[in-house]
This record gives sequence, C-alpha cells and structure tokens, in this order.
Amino acid sequence: MKNNSQSDRQKFIRQAIAIAFILQAIIIGLKGNLDVQSGKPTLDIIQGMIFQGIELVLKANRSKK
Repeated sequence: MKNNSQSDRQKFIRQAIAIAFILQAIIIGLKGNLDVQSGKPTLDIIQGMIFQGIELVLKANRSKK
C-alpha cells in the first residue's frame, strides 16, 4: 500500500515537472512574439529564444536523471 502511494506521488511529481517545462517553453515563445511585435531586432530575439530553449532542454535533461 505504501509503495503504491509513493509511486502515485512520484508520478504526480514527474507530471508536474513536465507541465512546468511545457509552460516555460510556451512563455519563451510568447515573450519572443511580444518582443517581435514591440519592434525589437528579430535576430536578437531569435538568438535569445534559442539560448533560453537550450537552457530549458538542459534543465529537462538534468531532471530526467
């Protein structure tokens, strides 16, 4: 019984982390879109989004281990 509740808790935590990463990716995209609409240089925005995306992938990979 204890193992099942621990397993459920771990599954919930993994799902919460996955949702947090998805939300971060959405926020990166939305912020990039807002920056483009505000007239900031597109290349700077793309470069920043790529760096943020790489950071997010690295964080996700670290949390997977």
